[in-house]
Amino acid sequence: MQLPETGTLGDRRRPLQCVASGYLTDGCSCSARVPAAVAIAAWQRELERESPKDGAHDGFFNFAWRGGRWLAYGLPGGQVRGVYCPAHRSEREQRLGYDPELALAV
Repeated sequence: MQLPETGTLGDRRRPLQCVASGYLTDGCSCSARVPAAVAIAAWQRELERESPKDGAHDGFFNFAWRGGRWLAYGLPGGQVRGVYCPAHRSEREQRLGYDPELALAV
């Protein structure tokens, strides 16, 4: 079954699958999924926190689900383009040299 790459309000029943393809490790795609409604609601909360003068934007954001911290990419219209499961989020941050503690201090 082909899952949508983006999650919109109309796709709330369809899960978003982790976008990690495994090209850096074992070559297998990740099967972890999160309900689209969870990711979309988290992105909408992020957008609501922005001041109106900032206008609509897109970008990465983190959200918690079932005890894990997921990474997702949100679009200005409230859609979510893709997600990384907690394990692949962590691998990605290590690969990029990202330190979440430093990011929170800024």
